[in-house]
Amino acid sequence: MKAVEYINRRREKYCIKAALSKTGKKRYYIVKNMSKVSPEELLHEIPPGFEFYEHPRDAMVVLRKIPMYNTNDAEVEIVNSAMKQHDTVTDYIVEKSIDHITIYTGCCDVNNFSDMPELVAKFHLIQHYDDVLRFEKKKKIYLAQRFCCLSRDFGWITMERNRDLRYLAEKYCYHIGKDSLLHFWKEGEI
Repeated sequence: MKAVEYINRRREKYCIKAALSKTGKKRYYIVKNMSKVSPEELLHEIPPGFEFYEHPRDAMVVLRKIPMYNTNDAEVEIVNSAMKQHDTVTDYIVEKSIDHITIYTGCCDVNNFSDMPELVAKFHLIQHYDDVLRFEKKKKIYLAQRFCCLSRDFGWITMERNRDLRYLAEKYCYHIGKDSLLHFWKEGEI
């Protein structure tokens, strides 16, 4: 029987190894270098209640307990369709988290290398992504937020609240990758 594996966007293969802790409980570890582990130590299925998770920023893979999501796939699709509609950024990742949907954009634009097809084919192996916009869900209200690097307001700032995620996604996704996103400031302030 073959060991369960996960291949991330950088085409790196990961497997799971189980070991007993000092207290006798089972612990799970991600294995990248298969030569350091015997095939018998690798698991053949993902443990119940766990999932592989690939960090959008750097493609690092972890095994984590499946979280209880406050967001759903339909909401992720709303944000995805807004990104496709505006087509301002072509290399992005939309991630569903426990209480928000975050849009990550690539640090380098693949279109800058269109004259080098061999590099374009391998571009995602080196690409790093940064979170630029998110939609936080608080009960039935969505908060459109962008990251602020100013020392007095460092962190996520809320630009607008609304019950309609589609409205917020269409309004703010258009500005991703443009300086105009920085023109939106904290809700209620000019």
